[in-house]
Amino acid sequence: MAASTRLEEYRTTVRQQVLPAYDRLGSLTLVYLLGSLVAGYADDADLDMMLVWDDPDVPTAAHRELLIAHFDERERGQPFVLDYHDIDLERFVIADLEYNLAHLPLAVWQAMIQAILDGQRAGSERVLDPLVATAGFYYGELVLDRQGVGQQCKTRLATFPAAVKQECRRAVLARRQAYLTDLQTLAAREDWFKFHCILVEAVRLTVRALFSLHEVYYPGDKWLRQAIIRFGLETEVLAPFDRLWTAGGNVAENAVEQIAALSGLMDQVEEYEPG
Repeated sequence: MAASTRLEEYRTTVRQQVLPAYDRLGSLTLVYLLGSLVAGYADDADLDMMLVWDDPDVPTAAHRELLIAHFDERERGQPFVLDYHDIDLERFVIADLEYNLAHLPLAVWQAMIQAILDGQRAGSERVLDPLVATAGFYYGELVLDRQGVGQQCKTRLATFPAAVKQECRRAVLARRQAYLTDLQTLAAREDWFKFHCILVEAVRLTVRALFSLHEVYYPGDKWLRQAIIRFGLETEVLAPFDRLWTAGGNVAENAVEQIAALSGLMDQVEEYEPG
C-alpha cells in the first residue's frame, strides 16, 4: 500500500516538535511509530508512538501533562493522560493531527521482547499483550534508536521464535474440544450473547496461532482481516475467517456455520507439522 502523505506530515512534526520536547523529560532512547497509519490500512488516522526511556520509570503524569497542555490544540479542561498498571499514555492534537503516545522503561521493554524470544507466556497481571506489542515494534518504524537497541532487537526477531509457535499451537490444541463443546451447548440453549463471547475468544486464540505458525507476530484484533491479507495468510485463513462473520440465514443456522468455520481454522493449527 502507498505511504500516506499524512504519515509524512506526522514524521515531520515528530522530529521537529514532539521528540525535542519529550527529550527534556528524561533519557529517551528509543522511539517508533506503529498502528494502522504506519501499516497502510488507513490514510486518514491518528498516529501511534512508543517512547522507551533508559530510566527506572517513565516520566511522571504531571510532567507529561504540562507538555501536553503546551502542545494540544483542542480546548479541554484537563490534558488526556492515563497511567494504569503497565499502561502509560497520552493524546494530543497538533495541526489537526492526533498523536497517541505510550511509554515504557527500557528494562521493561527489553524484558517483554526477551519473553517473546523465549516463548514465555504473559502474566495475567499485565494489561499490555507482549506478543501484540512485539508485533507493533517489529513491523513499526524506528525514528530514534540512540543505543542501537531497537535495530538489535529487530535483527533477533527476524528469526521467528520456535517456542512461540509451539506455545500458540499448544494453547489451541488444549482448549479446542472445550470451546467447540461450549459453543454447541450455548447454541442449543440459544444463549447468543455468551455464544459470541466464547466464539470471539476461540477465534482470537486460533488466529493468533495461525499467524505464529506462518511466522508472523500477531498484530492484535484491530484491522485483523487486513492483517491476514497483508501478511499473506489469505489463501488458507481468509475464507474460513470471513465465514465466521458473513454467514447467512437465521441466528441458529449462522451458529452452525460459525462453529464449522472455527473448526476448520483449528484443523489448520492441528495439522501443522512443526519444523
